[in-house]
Amino acid sequence: MEKIFEQLKALVESLGYEFVGAETVKEAGSQILRVYIDRDGGVGLDDCERSAKEIGGLLDTAEDAFEDNYLLEVSSPGLERPLFKAEDYARFAGRSVSVRLKGVYEGRRRVTAVIEGVKDGSVLLDCGGEPLDLPLAEIQRAHLVYVEEKGQKKTFKKRGGKS
Repeated sequence: MEKIFEQLKALVESLGYEFVGAETVKEAGSQILRVYIDRDGGVGLDDCERSAKEIGGLLDTAEDAFEDNYLLEVSSPGLERPLFKAEDYARFAGRSVSVRLKGVYEGRRRVTAVIEGVKDGSVLLDCGGEPLDLPLAEIQRAHLVYVEEKGQKKTFKKRGGKS
């Protein structure tokens, strides 16, 4: 899969987007390939559709990409952006993150903390005043945690009544 992900990265970047990352998951008996793309100002449905067509073409010609049928999802990373590599953790230092571990590490399977940085293959976390140096190799999945700021205004308007 690593070779496929490298090809996906090159393709997505050639289309003018940031390749945030990709993951394969199994849901309801189906294998799903999720590809996350972004760019300054965000991405919309048209961006995802355009990328999905190109990615689908690449995967159709890639030998042994998937043994069975799969579903392709292309989307924005959203507010709770997934983190895949050391650079992601460094980029979002100071933000809250939720981490699911591959196994038990220092008595934990899940961690919610603030990212302090990255050093020597580990993510430096602040778990409410308790420091944790978490090796990247121990992380199964991680994503930012959206925290609504005080005084933040909602970005939608409610419509009331009948027209």
